Amino acid sequence: MRYEDIYQKINLENPRTINIVFPDSKPVFEALAAADKKGYILTRLYGKTENMKKLAAETGLEHCIMIEAGDPGIAVARAIADIREGEGDALMKGDIATAAFLSPVLDREKGLRKGKLLSHIAVCDSPGYHKLLFLTDGAINIELDVERKRSITENAIEFTEKVVGEKPKIAFAAIVEKINPKLPETGEAALLAEEFIVRGYQAEGPMALDVILNAEAAKKKGITSQISGDVDLIVFPNITVCNFMLKQMIELQHAPVGGIIMGARVPLILLSRSDRPSEKLNSITLSLIC
Repeated sequence: MRYEDIYQKINLENPRTINIVFPDSKPVFEALAAADKKGYILTRLYGKTENMKKLAAETGLEHCIMIEAGDPGIAVARAIADIREGEGDALMKGDIATAAFLSPVLDREKGLRKGKLLSHIAVCDSPGYHKLLFLTDGAINIELDVERKRSITENAIEFTEKVVGEKPKIAFAAIVEKINPKLPETGEAALLAEEFIVRGYQAEGPMALDVILNAEAAKKKGITSQISGDVDLIVFPNITVCNFMLKQMIELQHAPVGGIIMGARVPLILLSRSDRPSEKLNSITLSLIC
């Protein structure tokens, strides 16, 4: 499966509504306009109406509802409240700080908390790999223990299955394939792999990255693996390693990528200012198949 296959999954007859929190810059509107022109989405914009009208006209965003909100705090509160009332299928970050965007989402009374840990899943279409790769978590969770890694994996599985239509092959990444007490992530990878095997998944860990991606590397190392070279989902030991992997795919391989945050009642779209227009569109599209 490639990104072109994901785009084929979009239901054009029943476009979903995305609530965008404080869109106040041209790049955000360009991504929304691209999705709008393809008939993928309906948009509800929460921000300063005068500025939103100007940017919508400049970028060609035609089908949208604008809700006046004088500052980001008011915008995110109204956008979330509308989703809770059935007005909106996804929540997208505009020109608002990440913490200010996520904190109201996690509010136990007025937010979109579902009881799970929020986590980011990146979807990469690397020219060096034969299918889409799902990577987690390179954007949200900094401090990880086994329980958090378990929740991150569950979120990623839920999303990956919706995209590929079957149970993903899961690799719990580490720097080596053997358990080493000096590398706690190796023991955690082995524990989690066993847990998900019991739950009916093809899962292995710890696995070094070369073995994850290349079956020949496994053979040369004398490693017996059922998923080497055919992994769908990589669960990384920490945010730094996952983020580095994602960024090198973007910058060196020019791989199409997108990302989504799972764990809330609706998908969360958290775009970066450095994202290219295609990456923004990919992320918006991913939210439509959740």
